[in-house]
Amino acid sequence: MKKLATFIFLVSLVFLLEATLMGIVPFKGGKPDFPFILLILWAWTHDWKEGLLAGFTIGLLEDIFFSPFLGLNAFALSLVGFLTSEVRERVYQENIVFILLMVGLASILNGAILSFWLTIFRLSSSFLEKIVNLTLLTSLYNCLLVFLIFLVREVCRKERIYRA
Repeated sequence: MKKLATFIFLVSLVFLLEATLMGIVPFKGGKPDFPFILLILWAWTHDWKEGLLAGFTIGLLEDIFFSPFLGLNAFALSLVGFLTSEVRERVYQENIVFILLMVGLASILNGAILSFWLTIFRLSSSFLEKIVNLTLLTSLYNCLLVFLIFLVREVCRKERIYRA
């Protein structure tokens, strides 16, 4: 129950941050995707079922609040959450380089899935243009934010060790 309450609080915080900050701060091309980063970090620390469910929940909320179609983000983020949890079980978990690589590849996968479906539904003109212009910049923003989150986590962890 504590885990569910934590997830609900984090999702609410992330969507509030996404809705308020993205309207204020101008970005050229891509932008950091806070719900996506929450999904990656949640899926990285939980099993595949929770990664899949978190991806579906976050994706469905993104569809409801920010997307013209219901289900596109839910599908893409469910797949990303599942794959992230599965990859985590097979690799060394504290390697920051691999985590950043996973965030970058997952961002590109998410962007490719969304761009593919938007091209199929004729809402986007060019699949490759979307991938290059938006997805790669978003991937870089996401990697930078995840790196900062892990940096803060390590500083807090070392501070706790020194106090004890």
